[in-house]
Amino acid sequence: MPRTKAKPEPAAAILTEAAPVPPTTPAPAVLRKISLAGFAVQTPASKSTKSYPLLPDPEGQVAELVTAILTHSAQAEALEGALELEKSELIAIAKPFYFAHHAGQHVLASSIEARAADGRVVRVGFSNSYRGVSDEAALLRLAGEHTERFFKQSFEIKIKGDVIPEAAVEPLLAELQALFARHGATAALVAKAVIKPTKEWHTARHTLFNAAQNQQLDKVVPVSASVKTKLGRGGDDE
Repeated sequence: MPRTKAKPEPAAAILTEAAPVPPTTPAPAVLRKISLAGFAVQTPASKSTKSYPLLPDPEGQVAELVTAILTHSAQAEALEGALELEKSELIAIAKPFYFAHHAGQHVLASSIEARAADGRVVRVGFSNSYRGVSDEAALLRLAGEHTERFFKQSFEIKIKGDVIPEAAVEPLLAELQALFARHGATAALVAKAVIKPTKEWHTARHTLFNAAQNQQLDKVVPVSASVKTKLGRGGDDE
């Protein structure tokens, strides 16, 4: 008998009999981070929009209090501004006397007293703390040969991490100075330098320069000064 050809299976039947394809599991999201072990790192606080419940005010008492608080806060800020201006004026008056009084002395008073008509006292304090020098030429002209002894360069180096090529970040952190130039990331280095006086300057200035010279130097490298209104027991500085 002649052979009968088998009929081909329907396409649907082939698909039905095929082994089921297991569902693919997406890879977990990973945030790439560079190890900054040994470096001081500040983590920025996340910002998010928040919604706050409103305090009920059926009798209007809350509204009155809020109005009073905002009004008094504005007044307090205005008073603080006026107070800071008055302190600055008192410091400006006290500085010439401070330099004249200590001219030629090795032992310095930490403060100058200022007295009100009713006998109350505040103190203008002069601490051994100075900002960086902005006019180096003026400092050299005024301090002369004493500049090198009493003023040294203070500097810090910051790294702009987002400028460094990603592949070079970890080796650069491990071998900072040696690798920056090698990886073509020199633009990521930002250097900052200032001229600051030594600790000895605060006392030595009064024996090396007269009062007028110290006033001129103070315009270049001002001494830190403050007005103290709260005094400790026995009238001592707090």
